[in-house]
Amino acid sequence: MKFFWPIYFFAAVVGTAGVYLAAPLARPYVDAVFGTTEPASVRDESTPQGAAVLQAVPPSSPAQDSGADARARPGTGAAARPPLPDDGDEAAPAMNGIYPVSRNEKPGWGITFQRTSYFGLDGARLGHVPGGVLLEYRDKRVASIGNMVECVLLENGTPSAPLLVSRKDVLLFTGSYTKLTARQRADLQAYYALSGKIGLRKTELLQAAAAKNPFFATYNQAYKSYMAHIDAAKALTEKRDHAAEQDKTRLEDQLREMKVAETALRQEYDAIHAKFRLWKEQHTNEIAKAETDADVQKWSQEMKALRTRIPGLAL
Repeated sequence: MKFFWPIYFFAAVVGTAGVYLAAPLARPYVDAVFGTTEPASVRDESTPQGAAVLQAVPPSSPAQDSGADARARPGTGAAARPPLPDDGDEAAPAMNGIYPVSRNEKPGWGITFQRTSYFGLDGARLGHVPGGVLLEYRDKRVASIGNMVECVLLENGTPSAPLLVSRKDVLLFTGSYTKLTARQRADLQAYYALSGKIGLRKTELLQAAAAKNPFFATYNQAYKSYMAHIDAAKALTEKRDHAAEQDKTRLEDQLREMKVAETALRQEYDAIHAKFRLWKEQHTNEIAKAETDADVQKWSQEMKALRTRIPGLAL
């Protein structure tokens, strides 16, 4: 009993340190035991938060009712390359310090998992790349459209000039992609190229479904008007917060007027939204579904086959 407490505390410290150091190495083996989910497809059109004078939860957009981003446009995704033979003695990515970044970790590189627009450092939109394009991480930025990543894109292995891409369009990892074998890099890019193709195909199907709904155009316009009003109120609120005292009263009167107008816009939106959803529910059998689409099923199976070949990197 004399040495019980010293031994007890020593064992606790050693055990805690062991878990802390070994946990990252266990990441790739979670896939094999529990499986992983496919990366999210093209997300909904982002909904800006309303200003303080407007209601906190804005309405769902036409894209959200369909489950995809209405802004995405079909394009040509990078063709999935057939898996290369396994390299002789390759280590799991985590053994080389490569795993998805978590909070407060600095990324080293990343990859696009869906069709991704890129911008110059001045904010000008320059073009887009498909899913499966590697990137070298430089820094993080904040722009009017959301969180951005400053990076160098490596499309077809050729480095670009420094560019900006949306954080929501890419996956970031620690370490360096150069520590992956040629086979691992090829499978990784093929996996996320397929992810991008699935996202585009789902968008095509949803756009076709929306075109059949006679209320879509009116619904879409009502949504845009409502969100434009929210954006204007947000800008006016920020202006009021930084205004001189003699101007604040005038700006607050304008914000109260906008609150009244917001109520009318919301009622208009709710009315057309109800008609849109009712038609959709009554004609559900006439709308093609992504889960039964032949292309989506085929690409999903190809992704499943690749998932175990890139442990810890297939999200």
